[in-house]
Amino acid sequence: MQWSFPGGEPWLSCAKTDSGYLLRFNELADFTIDRNGREIVCMPRPGIPEDTLQHLLLDQVIPLVINLRGGEALHASAILTPRGVVAFAGPTGSGKSTITASLLKMGYPFVSDDCLTLQEKDQNIYAIPAYPGLRLWKDAEAHLFGDNGNKKSVAHYTSKLRVDIEEEPGSYSPAPKPFARLYDIMNSPDTDETSDITIERLSPRDSFMALVRCAFRLDITDNRMLRRQFCFLERVVSAVSVRRLIFPRDFTLLPAIQEAIFKDLRNSSN
Repeated sequence: MQWSFPGGEPWLSCAKTDSGYLLRFNELADFTIDRNGREIVCMPRPGIPEDTLQHLLLDQVIPLVINLRGGEALHASAILTPRGVVAFAGPTGSGKSTITASLLKMGYPFVSDDCLTLQEKDQNIYAIPAYPGLRLWKDAEAHLFGDNGNKKSVAHYTSKLRVDIEEEPGSYSPAPKPFARLYDIMNSPDTDETSDITIERLSPRDSFMALVRCAFRLDITDNRMLRRQFCFLERVVSAVSVRRLIFPRDFTLLPAIQEAIFKDLRNSSN
């Protein structure tokens, strides 16, 4: 498998080997993973900074290893609300981390950014917290945090910043919590000048497809792995409500987006 940036530049290539898998990040580093997902070996290109390697390992490799080891994770950012964990999924740049950061500023505990691991227990779905840090583009970070916050570069090849979440009471949720809702983000077209914010409840079929789109999977040729994931996502659809969240890309609308989300949570029984 191969993934590329929107401009066509190669980003990640994945291949099977005799001992497991090879993940090659173009011009950055190779990672080998044994077939059981118990050993990861990093082979960086000369001169690649440590923060870049940390980012590749934490945010790119480990989510795929979770899938290899029998777990499931979503490419989603999440926050803890009184109704449970609420997550936001969507394409890169759609605003999932920005919304999560804005809710964190309102006082809701942070759960994860970009990788939300799920666990099934007693027929309920729980969200497992990730490390206490989120990644934001410079304009979003400046709008939300200004000169405050502990921030540093994510990697040398991107302008994104990593904002560390201080482990203070109320700022980070370290324990698994029930997964309540997933909002699948869709931005309004750039030509649309309206400021409408829309939340739509998805059908079970569309909910399943939204989960499939944001689920991490290492090997699309492994039928056993795919069956396991699809069966799990089917159970998630039965337990967790999925909504489509549509809004224009405008920081000034964040308070209205927050209000729409909490109105939806208050008015929905499931």
